[in-house]
Amino acid sequence: MSTPERPLDFLGFVETLSQSGGAPHTPKYVFDIDVLSKSLEPVKPFGAGPRVSPTSTYGAALGSDGKQYDIIVIPAGSSWIGAQEQEAVDFITKQGAKAKYVLSVCLGSGILAASGLLDGKRATSNKMFFKEVAGVFPKVNWVPKARWVVDGKFWTGSGVTAGFDMAYAFASELLGKEWADKLAAFIEYKPATDPEDDEFAAVYGLV
Repeated sequence: MSTPERPLDFLGFVETLSQSGGAPHTPKYVFDIDVLSKSLEPVKPFGAGPRVSPTSTYGAALGSDGKQYDIIVIPAGSSWIGAQEQEAVDFITKQGAKAKYVLSVCLGSGILAASGLLDGKRATSNKMFFKEVAGVFPKVNWVPKARWVVDGKFWTGSGVTAGFDMAYAFASELLGKEWADKLAAFIEYKPATDPEDDEFAAVYGLV
C-alpha cells in the first residue's frame, strides 16, 4: 500500500478472508495476510482514521528470502500514476505473473495497469476518475458500468465500497457460495451480487 491510503479499499478483503477460519460454521481455511508498503512506517489514511502498520516491505518480498504470494490485493494509493508508485508497480509486475489471483480496488486498478499485466484484459475502476484512468492506460479494455470485472486471475473493482462486494464474490469463488453467505451473515453485510451493474457509472456520466 501507499502513503496515504484508503483503508476501506482493502479492509473488505481482510475482514472477509480473515473470518473464514474463525466464524461459526465456516470452513477452516487459513489466510496468512501480509500488509506491504515501501517501509515499515505506519501508513496514514486520507483524512482521519487509524494508521495501518505494514508487516513487510516490497523490497523484502522481492529479496532472496522473499516468498511468492498466492493472492495480491491492490488498494488505491497516494497516486494511481505508475511513475509515482514505482516500488509497488515493480512488486506487482514480478509477483503478479506467478500469483494465483491479482485483485485491485478503486484506483488500485491504475497501479495494476501500470505494471502492464492488464494489457488486453477487461477491467474497471473508480467511476469518478474512470475517464482519466482509461485515458492513461488505453491498452486495457475498460468496462464503465461494471461494479467489478473478472478476467482470468485478474479481479478489478470500482470505487472503495465495491471492494466489499468483490470480496464476497471472491470468497464465493474460493470457498463456495454457501460458505461465502455464512461469512457475509457473520459480519452482517448484504453484498451487491451483479458485477455488471454499478449505479455510480450513471452518476458520473459514463453510461
